[in-house]
Amino acid sequence: MHSKSLTTLEYPKILKRLAEHTTFSVAAELATQLRPTPHYTEALEWQAETAEARRLLSEQPDIGVGGVRDVRPLLEQACRAIPIPPQGFLTLERTLIAARNLRRKLTRLEDRYPRLADIAYRLEENSGLIHRIHQTLDDSGRVKDSASAELARIRREAEIAHSRLQEKMRRLVASEKFSPYLQESIITQRDGRYVVPLKAEFKGRIRGIIHDQSASGATLFVEPASVVELNNQWRQLQLEEEQEIRRILQALTAQVAERSKFIAATVQALAELDLLFAKARYAEAIRAVPPILADLIRRWDENN
Repeated sequence: MHSKSLTTLEYPKILKRLAEHTTFSVAAELATQLRPTPHYTEALEWQAETAEARRLLSEQPDIGVGGVRDVRPLLEQACRAIPIPPQGFLTLERTLIAARNLRRKLTRLEDRYPRLADIAYRLEENSGLIHRIHQTLDDSGRVKDSASAELARIRREAEIAHSRLQEKMRRLVASEKFSPYLQESIITQRDGRYVVPLKAEFKGRIRGIIHDQSASGATLFVEPASVVELNNQWRQLQLEEEQEIRRILQALTAQVAERSKFIAATVQALAELDLLFAKARYAEAIRAVPPILADLIRRWDENN
């Protein structure tokens, strides 16, 4: 159909209203791209799909693609070997879980909703990737100890090193030898190193490295010489932890890249299902009745 005719019929406005009934951004894109079909059988099939979706929603109003996100940018990033950030993996995990759950629901209803089930079969389960993301990240996006044996080892050693460092610092600030020279009996950090607040007039009374001073100049933040090696050990383990986390996320990104085509197909199928549910919701909102279609081409052939 000519675009001018569609504009005259206010077809773009109809698509906009349809898009407002979607819950998934990719489905909204599909809605605005819809065009009438000149094929009788295809039009009948579209009607049947919408009728199925409408019946299903009348029985299960909560069914849908809620919680999914457009993860295609993450797939592109993975295919370019750019590590996906932890929150990106959590978004991907939630989307894949929602797709898996919807697939299982709709395929169990295949006898009653065969058209919806056909689309649902295109939703990849991706159980292996879901499991790996869950094994790697907690709900806040922190990389778990279980992500690798090496990370677990590094963190154990870092915890021990940190405890030794803290104990050494506590003994130092509490000692009669050093406490009179401190502004406060506290332990703080500068540049990732543990330091103590030394009164400036007692500079040199505690041997060590000056990392900073207060705005007034009255306080020097000193890393005592006696804890430098402990600080070094703890900091080295922190760097090793960061390196191992980068390696883990890079490896997980590579797994996403390997599955990118299947995940992209799942996103497309999710969008198609959400669009069908949107059609059903829109039809229900305006109390639409399916029109009776006539195969005008066949009739023209018969009459000529």
